[in-house]
Amino acid sequence: MRFDRACAATGAWGALRTWICVLGAALAVTLAGCSANTNVSAGTPVATVSSDAAGDFSAYIVGIYSISLTRNDGLVSSLPTFEEYVDLTKRVNLTELLSAGGVTTGTYTKATITLDYSSATVYLKGQTTAAKVVNSSGNNPGTVSLTVTFDPSNPLVVNQNQSTQVSLDFDLAAANSIDASTNTVTVKPFLVATTQPADASTIRARGLFVYVDANAGNFTENIRPFDDSYNNTAGALTIDTGASTYFDINGTPYVGSAGLSTMAAESASSQINGNTTIVAYGTLGSLSGITPTFNATQVYVGTSVTTPGAMEARGLVTARSGDSLTLRGVNYQCQQGASGNLPPFTHFETATVNVGSSTKVTEDGAAASGLSIQSVSVGQQVHVTGAGSVSCPGTTNSTAALTLDATSGEVRLQPTTLWGTLNSGAVGSATLNLLQIGLYPLSMYPYTFTGTGTASATDANPAGYVVNTGTVDESATAAGTLMQAQGLVTPFGSAPPDFTASSVTTVSSTSQPATLIVEWNGGTTAPFASYGNSGLVVNLGNSSIDTAILRTGPQDTPLSSLSSSPTILPQCQSTCGSLEFAIGNATSGVSEFNSASGFLSSLSSTLNGSTAVFKLVATGTYDSTSNTFYGQHIDVALE
Repeated sequence: MRFDRACAATGAWGALRTWICVLGAALAVTLAGCSANTNVSAGTPVATVSSDAAGDFSAYIVGIYSISLTRNDGLVSSLPTFEEYVDLTKRVNLTELLSAGGVTTGTYTKATITLDYSSATVYLKGQTTAAKVVNSSGNNPGTVSLTVTFDPSNPLVVNQNQSTQVSLDFDLAAANSIDASTNTVTVKPFLVATTQPADASTIRARGLFVYVDANAGNFTENIRPFDDSYNNTAGALTIDTGASTYFDINGTPYVGSAGLSTMAAESASSQINGNTTIVAYGTLGSLSGITPTFNATQVYVGTSVTTPGAMEARGLVTARSGDSLTLRGVNYQCQQGASGNLPPFTHFETATVNVGSSTKVTEDGAAASGLSIQSVSVGQQVHVTGAGSVSCPGTTNSTAALTLDATSGEVRLQPTTLWGTLNSGAVGSATLNLLQIGLYPLSMYPYTFTGTGTASATDANPAGYVVNTGTVDESATAAGTLMQAQGLVTPFGSAPPDFTASSVTTVSSTSQPATLIVEWNGGTTAPFASYGNSGLVVNLGNSSIDTAILRTGPQDTPLSSLSSSPTILPQCQSTCGSLEFAIGNATSGVSEFNSASGFLSSLSSTLNGSTAVFKLVATGTYDSTSNTFYGQHIDVALE
């Protein structure tokens, strides 16, 4: 049984919002304003998608085929999802709102997610061609279903006329075995479904415009997640805005009520209608009603998201020569849609973008003035719209050369993250040995910084990359300390400084955000030297170990190089959000826990001498002083 709550737009699209209940035969009940229907016992699971441990991949495109929920009495309800393709490497530190459609009330104990690998596109970092994707038998995995059992203490409870979040978290390290020598990825699907997500990252809510309620300070969209270019929607969302909400409407920036008023005016003149795509960034708001609310910090409307007949390219600028940009790691989107059930986008390792004086340039999240094509420089993450040399994807990857003509299009400057080790610091400035920009290590990808400086002598130098840190003083920080900065690259031809940071994070020895990854070739029935309430200690002497690393940003440290195998504690080092632990595989199912006690008890019964463990992936913080890894999220993938 499934309830889809759809919303029709105002004007030519109608003034009604409807619920559609499917129970054997179709029954439609029309309600004004999507108000509560006390004759229908339904609530709204708000499904979100995120991923982590994606450090080995520059692209991981897979289809989310279907999601169903099993109630404690055996009733199965499907969420209103259509096959959605997603690049999971782009959902790290960014959560996607997948659906918000109604189901019957009750307590749901399991979620079954079916993934489609038949058209998957996976690129390993450093590779210029797509990896071969296979299952354990060496064949294409096709569609694979995985059932996750919620923590018994935190099942999915759907109450009448209320909303509740359920999160899907894809662990790419736990779900894949990599052979870089043959450019092959063996898929062993692993993900967690939880009502207590550990991920607290910004949520992206994409959909189609419905209407504006300027008096209430909000607008409504019909959810159409990821990059879906079909006429599919998956529930409705009320998006609240405030005085500081940033709007980019058809390439023009606004802030606060001016943005909402512009949306209302353009809706009245049909410049914005039910075909207009909107992307909002922010957090979930009140879930007390049947229609969930969303608190938006940024809103992008119309041509700022998609332009009819145009193409999109999202990637990182790695070189610039005159008005020609070189992009790496490109997601290429076709707005006309792909044929059949293929993704509406594909991945190119490299692309050329041509810009000109008529190219519109905006900065995400800022009503910046004076931007021009000179604002686009090497190391900048961008979202470009224009005319593409490659027709609608229709396939999931291409070796053809891609050129995007954006001379009459738009370039959006997007927040960019870089990693480096500190050479020296002072008040407001830090000089780094640059290691990685975005997903792309300098050691693997060709960056050309020629032309970035005011003269050739001042071009950005990766070995001495100058960052404007604002009020941050790094003078007391030891040289060689790993640092992360987020912000924007200095306009082309204007360096130094090479980068202006909006935030700077110093990775200290006692609080390193890190991922611990151990893989056993063929699995092992004895993965730990010890485990229990005092923590887990990996047996590094196990001959089955294929990989055992501590990953901090772009740096991999072999566990064997540490003083001893670190103690892994299923807890936070200090205050943090929810805990998230899981054990299982696609064959036996995955059990999810939000407490260390439940996780350790299940682990003890699982390790019975005959069950083999394939992979251990823990994300959290590493304290090098005590050689302790605090795992906020720990996954134990079985062979």
